[in-house]
Amino acid sequence: MPRRLAALAALLLLCAPALRAGEEPKPPLFTQVSTLTREAAEKIVEEAQKKAEKTESGVYKGQKCKMHVYVLGREGTLLAGSQAVGAWPGSADIAMKKARTSWCFNLATRALGELSRTDGKAGAPLYGIEHSNGELITFPGGLPIVNEAGALIGSIGVSGDTVDNDEAVAQAGVEKAKDLGKNAAQAVPTLSSYGAGVALHAALKKAAATDSDVTKTKVKMHIYVLGAEGTVLAAGQQDDAWPGSADIAHRKARTSWCFKLPTGVIGDLSRLDKEAKAPLYRIEHSNGGLITFPGGLPIFDAQGRFVGAIGVSGDSIAKDHEVAQAGVDALK
Repeated sequence: MPRRLAALAALLLLCAPALRAGEEPKPPLFTQVSTLTREAAEKIVEEAQKKAEKTESGVYKGQKCKMHVYVLGREGTLLAGSQAVGAWPGSADIAMKKARTSWCFNLATRALGELSRTDGKAGAPLYGIEHSNGELITFPGGLPIVNEAGALIGSIGVSGDTVDNDEAVAQAGVEKAKDLGKNAAQAVPTLSSYGAGVALHAALKKAAATDSDVTKTKVKMHIYVLGAEGTVLAAGQQDDAWPGSADIAHRKARTSWCFKLPTGVIGDLSRLDKEAKAPLYRIEHSNGGLITFPGGLPIFDAQGRFVGAIGVSGDSIAKDHEVAQAGVDALK
């Protein structure tokens, strides 16, 4: 038998049980995304600041631009940043929001502005988008950073002069990322959409079989599953679950995502009546508001790498934790 046919026959024998049962190969529970490396982010910031130092200010005659520059990774968190001495303090917030806006939509802030302005040619199909996502900036100066395949690996935001100069400085950073090529990024693991669905299904199944500590029925839960980027990959709720628990479940998932710790552990570190003596007292007021009682868990792969988080709410914290744990265990 020719070698190729022999290999094919062996493959068919391995797959025969699944084929006979009519099963399809299951998608992977985990996948990978690319993000800027810290070293690349620092080089991008350096290149952008060099461009600023050579660029004539459109605001102050005879002076060069003084800029704030921020570079975010695929997770939307800061990898590198800098400011020129004498740059407007108010531009720090604007530069960060420009970077985050481009990260949110994988678009230049100029493009989003054109789609949201009522006096623009596009007719403002995204009118008012600035009020979403904790406030956005939709004038030029923010740009996405993509790899050779066109996938988002980060973003850059620049502020400190005219919007055209801001964008030119940001573009210099983007060009530096292109020059770095494959060396600009590294792969990071994350839950796949399928894996998030597996965790959600297991948690819902556990909830359906769990007696409530609050009522005489089974628990009624809201469940959110996030990937490594902190965005929702899967979510669900049982009939008659408390509407208020939706926000709590999401915040639990996000709290575990923020710190890669169970929400109960963070609560133990923030309460004055615990043995730890509250070294993280009032951490709940950071990051747009956190939930630090049990029901949120980080998710790690077999190598111990962080890949996402799950948050559950709808009953006692003990039951919330049990249901969340069932979601995590389904991925092991």
